[in-house]
Amino acid sequence: MAHRNMRTIAAVAGAASLVIVTSTVRLDGQEGADQVRARVAAMTGTASINAFIASRVQKNWSQPKTPWGDPDISGVFTTKDEANTPLERPDEWAGRRMEDITPQEFAAAVAQRQQLALETAPFAGGGEPDLGIAIAVPIHWFDNLAAKNSRPWFVVDPIEGKIPAMTAEATKRAQMVGFGGGSADGVDPETARRGGRRDTYLDRYLGDRCIMFSVTHQPGIYGNSFQLLQTPTYVVLRYEMIHEARLVPIGGRPHTSSSVNSYMGDSRGWWDGNTLVVETTNFHETAPYIVAFMAGVRPVPGKNLRVIERFTRIAPDRVEWTVTLHDSTTWERPWTYSLPMTEDNSQPIFEYACHEGNYGLANILTAGQVVGNRGSEPSR
Repeated sequence: MAHRNMRTIAAVAGAASLVIVTSTVRLDGQEGADQVRARVAAMTGTASINAFIASRVQKNWSQPKTPWGDPDISGVFTTKDEANTPLERPDEWAGRRMEDITPQEFAAAVAQRQQLALETAPFAGGGEPDLGIAIAVPIHWFDNLAAKNSRPWFVVDPIEGKIPAMTAEATKRAQMVGFGGGSADGVDPETARRGGRRDTYLDRYLGDRCIMFSVTHQPGIYGNSFQLLQTPTYVVLRYEMIHEARLVPIGGRPHTSSSVNSYMGDSRGWWDGNTLVVETTNFHETAPYIVAFMAGVRPVPGKNLRVIERFTRIAPDRVEWTVTLHDSTTWERPWTYSLPMTEDNSQPIFEYACHEGNYGLANILTAGQVVGNRGSEPSR
């Protein structure tokens, strides 16, 4: 297991040394490694989160190591069988823990989720049923029609399994910009509900523009493959969606200056026992927090987010991906969700040729202007 990615390590390490060279400069006022770890532990409820992860570790199993001694979390993974799982605890299970759900109840819920996925599949490619617009896509696009699921829901903190309430400031942002597009002035709530204005590409969500979806992940209808690569000084996480790749320096390197912002943010990682902890900051203000459209959660753009991820191998073929989102300008408290990635070499990352003939964006703009002109005011 430790040697499965050795052929790629040299190439990844070489690329990492080129890409991250500007982030080695430490500026006055930046936190040191010990300060970062202490702050992350204080603001994310580490004890309860670690307890949840520990409860998922396979019994009587030993964590494999890399040749240089770090925990081995590398491999090709998929989350396709976790598609259709609700992000939050369903209301019918209020007051119950994940372990309280009986196998019979869970099996019935998974069957119901699969049926709903089949019924809504024709609209999953971008149609809007409330407008009478149905966009059929090839059935082989779908990962979720027979997803088996491994847990009842994903949110593990707060204990009630619900995302904390949004602040008034964040609610206003969501109404103003819909799915995280550009212009924010004068957008009525109905237009925002449908994803913001559609006059130019700057009005659209970054995913529509083939730029990026998110640092974090919720299993969707397709594109659920990932790869984790390790070297002694870097971990690289590759996404199938929009072929994004994150290079995470391991060790004591400080974050870059807060004035340097990007869509994927600035990631730094360290080992906490068998868990890789990664803190990401410095997000661009238009970058979405999470991809959770299928879960009914709207990404809210903002620049104050800190994402703390934990990657822990919990079984020979599984790595638990635990994500804490911390932003006091968006939620009343931090919250955490967790999902397993299953190692599966039959699910490699395929090319995501989003920009080649991106007719979808042109059609969104054209149709949006037509819909806008039906109202009392023309689309601006």
